[in-house]
Amino acid sequence: MARKRRWGRLGDVTEQDPGPVVQRIMLGGELRALREAAKISTEDAATALRWYRAKVSKVETGTVRVTVAELSDLLRLYRADEATSERVQRLGEEARRKTTPARVPDWASKYVSLEATAIEIKMFFGDFIPGLLQTREYARAVLSTSVVVPPADVEQMATNREYRAERLRSGAPLLWVVLGEEALRRTVGGREVQRGQLLRLRELAGLPNVTVQIMPLSGGAHTALGMSFILLDLGRSRTVYIEGLTSADYLVRPQHIQTYNLAFDRLRVASLGDRESLAIINTLIDELEE
Repeated sequence: MARKRRWGRLGDVTEQDPGPVVQRIMLGGELRALREAAKISTEDAATALRWYRAKVSKVETGTVRVTVAELSDLLRLYRADEATSERVQRLGEEARRKTTPARVPDWASKYVSLEATAIEIKMFFGDFIPGLLQTREYARAVLSTSVVVPPADVEQMATNREYRAERLRSGAPLLWVVLGEEALRRTVGGREVQRGQLLRLRELAGLPNVTVQIMPLSGGAHTALGMSFILLDLGRSRTVYIEGLTSADYLVRPQHIQTYNLAFDRLRVASLGDRESLAIINTLIDELEE
């Protein structure tokens, strides 16, 4: 019998169960593939089902839940065979489960679940350390400046961020990180907090499943200048996550995945190698100790 994931006191998933959010993304991917195989447009599907125009797209990206009856209607419309219908219906059951969400902004809760079950993560951040790698103190300093995070939630959210990195110590997922040099040099929370963050970054970079590369300021313009993004490989599906101040985008179409993968590959090529990156981190740690 498969072990189930359960939500711990910190709000993050701790055992092996994809969870409803991830299953909703997977279900949407299955339905999109069936619709495209049936050569039915999203507009035609919405018309046939008497849905509002955007609902088909929202179901396919995992933004909205789909009921048992709605899923049955979709499967009939797409002429799915019996075996496929049974498999997708089981996936639909998992996607409708309810769990306690992590303490994060509403639009980011889906990402936390996806991150917790990804088998590979690729991330680029130009000017700050991403949440998965943050210490509690660094996270507290970042969250305290937010215009959307209530002050009462800062401490628990900072604790959540630090806790999420613990999964990396188990050897999963594979994590590829490209950081702009500015992220290392920007003093967040004071010199002591920044030094502690760099020590944490060096520690995590030493794990066999984690690779950290630095994009030097001297490198000039690059393919993702002025933006950050995360690529998540969930095994059966992939998505690109882009976060703003009040919302987030989840891009799942093949052309999106291909474009961001290409961008990340170019960022890695333009960045310093492992040893050179570690040398910069060590230099800055020493400077902050003075």
